[in-house]
Amino acid sequence: MSMPTNRAYTLIIVALVVGIILGYAFGLAFQTPAEPVAEEPMDGEEPQTEEPMGLTGTVTIGALLDLSGGLSTYGENSQAALELAEEEINEWLEAIGANWNIDIRFEDTQVEPSIALSKIQTLAGQGVKFIIGPMSSGEVKEIREFANNNRILVISQSSTSPALAIPDDFIFRFTPTDLLQGPAAVAILEEQGIEHLVIMWRGDTWGDGLKESIAEEATNLGIVVHDGPKYDPQQEEFTSEVASLADTVQGLVDQFGADKVGVALLGFKEVAAVMTAALDYDVLSQVKWIGSDGSALLQDIVTDPNVASFAASVEFLNPIFAPGASPFNEKVRQAVMDRFDREPDAYAYAAYDAAWAIALSIQFVGDDDPEKVKEILPDTVARMVGASGVFQLDENGDRATADYDIYVPVEADDGSFTWMKAGRWLFTTGEIQWEEWWLERG
Repeated sequence: MSMPTNRAYTLIIVALVVGIILGYAFGLAFQTPAEPVAEEPMDGEEPQTEEPMGLTGTVTIGALLDLSGGLSTYGENSQAALELAEEEINEWLEAIGANWNIDIRFEDTQVEPSIALSKIQTLAGQGVKFIIGPMSSGEVKEIREFANNNRILVISQSSTSPALAIPDDFIFRFTPTDLLQGPAAVAILEEQGIEHLVIMWRGDTWGDGLKESIAEEATNLGIVVHDGPKYDPQQEEFTSEVASLADTVQGLVDQFGADKVGVALLGFKEVAAVMTAALDYDVLSQVKWIGSDGSALLQDIVTDPNVASFAASVEFLNPIFAPGASPFNEKVRQAVMDRFDREPDAYAYAAYDAAWAIALSIQFVGDDDPEKVKEILPDTVARMVGASGVFQLDENGDRATADYDIYVPVEADDGSFTWMKAGRWLFTTGEIQWEEWWLERG
């Protein structure tokens, strides 16, 4: 075997920083495979060489992403990050002399639970044992039983429903649950002086859970919560729902004043359609709105000038979990910027980390058995520095803690609209650090 090149040494160093699995396992994970051992042939037999020890061949990882539905901006970003991870992981495996590589197979779920289930069943039939995604909690809920029954290890980069925080299953989530997003959202409301909140939400596992988290936190802090319309996730037109929302808001504004009333809109890409309908009601432009991680950084909100202008005028602030400090932030960011000319969401960083966590765990155990990887995965994560920072998984296999960045649509000098970071909610203090430009906006 030839000596590693400078490129190979660089890859080894990078891999160590990306994720040192276990201190005591360093030598095992990175040792050079033993040379084949030749046995003395018996008379009349051809000499034989033993096969190399350890895992060989290609390990396929399925990526269940939304590439054409309500979270397609996030899905595209995750695909770019995963393609980068795939390239780097295979370079690293080659550099350390491993006899295996990975192949990430991308499938579009259209953020539909039934499609996600069909896709994972197909992949399982093809021998796939590891899945990154799916992206929504409704999809994760739909595939969970199948994944558990068939011992398929799943890492979702963006499912946040507290209802799926279940110990010892085959589902891991590299994002915190909405038990944290609720307090982050309510901190924004407090800063805005909101005393009455009307919530309109997507009626699925994710929407129901986030609505409950926000409502509970707001009520505990003295904010009166009013149920607005709950809509079907398949819905595309919102005329009657927005009319009902406007009636509720108007009544509260008449009684308490516009500055005391807020709207929480919890949805995915359909948020743009809701805002289009809201343009017909003056009262809805008089109050502050907040969004969520389901709408933060979505392109649909800033590409339509009418929607973007409305979102900017109501200060549509959207919390989404914040990647931690990492030497690998920039390369994932650049991969998305090069492809789409936009800032990536936090889930792209988490997807990149999911691929590395799987690969590092497989390399350590020397086997692509999902049960063995499941056992070592929390230790792998606890000892790795990923693109989304340093983090640990809780007893349910979910990201234990995180800060939340807060994004809002703003108008640029050329009249176009873009997302800008307005602040960060800090987990340790429960307070928001606002960006200077936001404080000075006038």
